[in-house]
Amino acid sequence: MQFRFGIREAAFFVIAMIVVATGLSAPFLLGAKTITVAPVITTGTGPQGADSQNSSLLSSSPPPRNVGAFKNYTQLEDFIAANSKNVQQQNYPSSFNGNGVATVTMMETMSSSSMSEASSTAAGSASTPSYTGTNVQVAGVDEPDTVKTDGLHIFVASVAAVTIINAYPPTSAAIASTLSYPNEQVLGIEIAPNRLAVINQRNTNATYIDLLLYDTTHLSSPKLMENASIAGNYVSARLSDGYLYAIIQQPSFQYGPYGNLTGVMPVVTENTASRTLAPSSVFYTDNWAQISYYTMVVSLSMTTGQERTISILTGESSTIYVSTSNIYVVYDIVPMMAADGIPGDVYTGGMISSDMVSGQNTSIFRAAYSNGVVVVQAAGEVPGTILNQFSLDEYNGYFRVATSRFATINNVATTSDDVYVLNENLSLVSSIKNIAPGENIYAVRFVGDQGYVVTFQQVDPLFVISFMNMTHPVIESALKMNGYSDYLQPLPGGYLLGIGKDTVPASDGNYSYYLGLKMSLFKVYSNGSTTQISKYVLGDRGTESPALTDHLAFTYDPTKNITVIPVLLAQVSGNQSTGPNGYPLYGDPVYQGAYVFRVNSTGIVLLGRVTQYQNYADSPVNNLDIYRTIIIGNYLYTISQGEVMVSSLADFSTVATISLPTTN
Repeated sequence: MQFRFGIREAAFFVIAMIVVATGLSAPFLLGAKTITVAPVITTGTGPQGADSQNSSLLSSSPPPRNVGAFKNYTQLEDFIAANSKNVQQQNYPSSFNGNGVATVTMMETMSSSSMSEASSTAAGSASTPSYTGTNVQVAGVDEPDTVKTDGLHIFVASVAAVTIINAYPPTSAAIASTLSYPNEQVLGIEIAPNRLAVINQRNTNATYIDLLLYDTTHLSSPKLMENASIAGNYVSARLSDGYLYAIIQQPSFQYGPYGNLTGVMPVVTENTASRTLAPSSVFYTDNWAQISYYTMVVSLSMTTGQERTISILTGESSTIYVSTSNIYVVYDIVPMMAADGIPGDVYTGGMISSDMVSGQNTSIFRAAYSNGVVVVQAAGEVPGTILNQFSLDEYNGYFRVATSRFATINNVATTSDDVYVLNENLSLVSSIKNIAPGENIYAVRFVGDQGYVVTFQQVDPLFVISFMNMTHPVIESALKMNGYSDYLQPLPGGYLLGIGKDTVPASDGNYSYYLGLKMSLFKVYSNGSTTQISKYVLGDRGTESPALTDHLAFTYDPTKNITVIPVLLAQVSGNQSTGPNGYPLYGDPVYQGAYVFRVNSTGIVLLGRVTQYQNYADSPVNNLDIYRTIIIGNYLYTISQGEVMVSSLADFSTVATISLPTTN
């Protein structure tokens, strides 16, 4: 039985955070001075700027809640130095001076900037058929992926290259050009008219995230317009109203010899010219201890290439949610006890307290955005930890969060699942607690004034929550069945499609065995009650799909009521389905490909499947696993690391194949 939220994950989290030293690039560090650690300076809110850019968003924004910006670099340096104290005390006590005061070396940078702009040339018009785009969480807010299409072309990122393909009509499909990034890794791409943005990671003496913008007016020869580079780790990004917003985390200090800590100023490099962010563009929250990273929000105009960056000091993040007007970044807070007895956290290098797990919370900050300008406006906190981005949602000026946490209920230590409603200041408005004690959240989806939460231990309750009254959300129904859903896809007409696993309850405990891949179609009625009107189970135990954990692998065409998911099919040979102890046997992988279903009010029907393998069991080729699918017109395009294959939706015959270049 999988345990989605537990001590193991918390332990890995603690270990990862304690080992926070990642290092920054030497060319960025041009001078140094030694400062004495002092109590943190409480600053005023300061000018709420984004690289001093004027904007109506800035002038109309209300004063931020629980958020401040620095007035000068001295305040920023002292702030980081104070935060470093517990780290140095805990790990390197010999580095203190005779008075017991830690010294921290703060590296300063010279500031320079360079801004390039490029004009946009309109592309010639062409007859574009209907096509499926990236499966996103919020309508109008695109998510970077390794495959994109405009209905006529397909852009495919494969490890260290981006290949541009003339895709439609399929009879003339061919590669137009390839951009190569030797010994690097393409993390995602975005497209806009005559533009291609590449999010690229390279590792030299540190890890760098490059935001590369290309003019693709001539697809055979894309031209680099802009290169914004940040030393740090990529979190996520979104594309909205012609601007790419990327979240990148840069460590705020690094370890030196003998445990000396080097504070680092936030630096962005644009077209080889480096600059330090203005203090007014660096924000902090009331929870000042959580400042191991500069969480950079970089906006990039897909038209001109103009770049703007702000930063907020936070802990390590891995999840964001972006509405059409706000960016929410969340990170975990693990309470700890510092070496000097002052309550701290994992980011300050303190000792783990006995209630570390039960006290784990999620911290959130909200930044409003418009036309490339980003303004940090609020910070808040909720108990527990989230599952993924679908645990977060903005609706009618409120923010909803579903979390799991350790809890004591009726004097019994267990797990619990909660849903919290926050206002625009990220203050608590209402909550539903202890939804399913002892169970773990497997899937969440918020749709309008309703929310859906799947929990699982031995059976799958699908909870429907009404948010008609945000100050008093209520559970309307709980549908129980075998199996569970990992991903929930809203469909027109009040339907909900779940993708997960079928299960069978164990006879010797409160757990279940996973079986094959399960698709469930639910009808949600106006009173909040639900029923499963259809289900489809694929394969035996061991059958998998990337759509279980990656919603970008899910394709839905509402014009055809067609759903496509990649599947690795496992089957148990012979007639024996259980082992000697009565548990279900794992099947052997026998097929990998894309399964095409018609999903409507009458149920789920398999229309057909396609594979890029001649014979999956015998083929030595391992780069033909289909991981993305696109529908253009009446054709299905399946993408693997090795090729793009075009199949007819009428009979699933192969129409064309395009081999992708081999990259390292």
